[in-house]
This record gives sequence, structure tokens and C-alpha cells, in this order.
Amino acid sequence: MMRLLVATDLLPKSEFAIDRAGLLADELEADLSLLHVVSPVSSERVLEQSLQIAIGRMKPRVRSPLWRAKTAPDVVVRAGNPARVILDTIAREEPDLLIVGPHERRGVVDALQGTIIEKVVSARRCPVLVVQQSASANYRNVLLALDVAAGSRAAVRAAERFVLRDGAKAAAIHACASLHHAVLELPGTEGAGVALHADCSLGTAGAAMRELLEHESADPKRYELIVANGNPLPTIMHAIETREPDLLVLGTRGDGRMRR
Repeated sequence: MMRLLVATDLLPKSEFAIDRAGLLADELEADLSLLHVVSPVSSERVLEQSLQIAIGRMKPRVRSPLWRAKTAPDVVVRAGNPARVILDTIAREEPDLLIVGPHERRGVVDALQGTIIEKVVSARRCPVLVVQQSASANYRNVLLALDVAAGSRAAVRAAERFVLRDGAKAAAIHACASLHHAVLELPGTEGAGVALHADCSLGTAGAAMRELLEHESADPKRYELIVANGNPLPTIMHAIETREPDLLVLGTRGDGRMRR
């Protein structure tokens, strides 16, 4: 049976992630665990009080009327460094998907240390779903941002496994970068960039994307394929603005944090 894990800081910004986890657990008939991590403190007495307060807040959240899903989740409260505890939990429980809310920006701290989401994504232990909007219905309009790297192939498989159901719209977009700056990671060369000196034309890029979808998708014809000239970030942002998807799906190469 599929296993889902939602990590929550119990702040209002994480409420949508908890709701989405319940929806997905029902839709996928999956087991679901809710994890909250209490940061360590010097006093054992204060830590114990913090753990009891967290447990007291978690239990009502997974009961009616706040909990609207049919699936009854397990509630887990642990103490420690949040990113480390989440990664340890992933290693131990091996969930198929981690679900989290948006990050609360911390300025310089994030720049120096990285966010929890960045640390979990860089570990590449399981797919990560970041929920930023109300979770009142299933995803119906999904945009996949793809290149030819292994991460994009995994992204297609994850999208079809978790969210692409009958009736959902699916579009795949690829940004065809300049010939002089094109560096692609090809199947069988994971972790190493391979410079291509062939022309990065729209036709060549489109053929590569069609091959990827044919190989990784159970229904490649369901995708509207969009290939555009330009750098990835502005191309993806423009597609988000014009298409207003419910969900953006993309892979990661697992490069260093600054490059990623």
C-alpha cells in the first residue's frame, strides 16, 4: 500500500498541506502519517512540556470537524532538528510522497543554511509536494516543466502516479536554451553534464520531449507539448501566468544548493 507523510509546523500556512494530504490519501487509498518536529531546548522539563503541547494540538486536527478526509492518519511528534528528523523519518518509513506547506522566509538564515524543503529535496529520497493553495478539490490542471535529465523522467512518473487522474489537463513545457549555453544531462550520464554542440532547435527539442513522454508515460497523448526558445525560469514563469495551473511538477538534478 502507498504511504504518504505530511510534515507540519502547526502554523496556519501548513493547513492546506494537511488538507491536501487527506485528499490524496483518500484518492490513492494510502496510509498517511502526520509528523511535527519540536526543536530541542536545553531544559528537559521545557522540552517535555513542548512535546505535550504539540500532541495536544495535533490530535484535534485529525478529528472531525477539522479533519474531513476518510483516511485516519497516524500522528507522530518528535524532538530534534526539523530537517534531520524529517530525513530520518523518510529513511525509516520510506514514504512514497512527502507533503509540506510553504516555507516561511528567514532572509539571511535561509541564504546561509538553506530551507528545510531545500535540504529534503537535495537528499532525493522521495518526491516532495509543496502545497500553497486551498485543497478543496483534486488537481485538474497540471503543468510539467521538463528537460532530458533523469529528474524530469522521474517527475513524469510521479505526476502520473500521484495526481494525474481521468479528466485532468496535462501540459509539458520545455525551454530550448541558446546553442552556445546548452548543457544537457542524458540518460546513463547521471551526475555529469554533457555539452551538446548540435543545434538546439525547436524541432530537435520537441522530438526529445516526445521521446521522453513516450518512454515514461502510460498515456503520452494526454500531454499538450510546449517547446519554446528561452531560458527555463522566465519560460516556466510565463507559462504559469498564462495557464494558471493547479500544480507545477519538475525534477531536480541534485546539484549543489546555490546552483539548484
